[in-house]
Amino acid sequence: MTTIDLNQGSGNKGLKQPEKDSWTSLYLPAICAAILMGGVLFLAVSFSRKSQNTAKISAPMPPVVSAPARTAALVAETPKKKAVKKHRPANATYVNSAYGVSFSFPRKYSLQSGDKLAAASLPTSFLKPGAVQVAAVDMPDDLYPETDFSSAVLNVSVNQNMTSEECMQFVVSKDAGDVKPTIAKLGANQYSVFEQINGEGDKKSDLKYFHLFKNNACYEFALGVDTTVTPDSDLAQVDRGKVFQQLEKILTTARIKDVQPTEVENAAKTPEATTPTADLKAAASKTTETKADDKTEKAQVVTPEQK
Repeated sequence: MTTIDLNQGSGNKGLKQPEKDSWTSLYLPAICAAILMGGVLFLAVSFSRKSQNTAKISAPMPPVVSAPARTAALVAETPKKKAVKKHRPANATYVNSAYGVSFSFPRKYSLQSGDKLAAASLPTSFLKPGAVQVAAVDMPDDLYPETDFSSAVLNVSVNQNMTSEECMQFVVSKDAGDVKPTIAKLGANQYSVFEQINGEGDKKSDLKYFHLFKNNACYEFALGVDTTVTPDSDLAQVDRGKVFQQLEKILTTARIKDVQPTEVENAAKTPEATTPTADLKAAASKTTETKADDKTEKAQVVTPEQK
């Protein structure tokens, strides 16, 4: 009979067990280490991605915040630029609705009218009394430095006691010499013009008179340029022609609109248009001298030559 040794199988099993234990002891730590390292790497990659996403989101923030601030600054600066561009006109305009007279003049000149109108600085050249001073414009005294320039004035007057023929005539002093009036057109108006020079020595006055008949009244624009020279001064002579050109520029803007006769008469009665007493006496004196028929040589009447 054959005897089976039962321990033989168990013996083989006993030999294979040590091999299985040795594999686990060798590879299990490596596997655990690999898993641990993989987890660490995964966490590291996840953290780096989060930091990059945070950086990408936060980077555009500064421009978004600064853009509204710049826009607000530009909006705030816009009114300042508009304020700088505002400039006052170089010329001003005078309008007298009572007599229908209007003209423009440089703003740096001095205008006198109404209650501020002083006695006429220039004598009128009307044949008859009754002149009413309307307005006066003065040039600045320092407009021509280092010259003998003293003053320059444009004076506006109206006389309702004259005919159209009388308005074309002038009363002038004997110093004027044999000078005849002329006809000139300035701007929209045609005037009868007369020029004379008064004074001797250190002080002289150059006068130009412009007469225009309208609204049954004689309108006079008197232009005067005064020069003064002291013995101790060494001043150049001012160009009178250039000074008169500046005054005549004002005259080219003069407009006289049609006014009803009643309106002109009422304007002459108002206190604003009252002629100073001294001017009336002077005008009356000139008229008396004119009617003296060569009994005096203080004044003469001149009339434009008919062409």
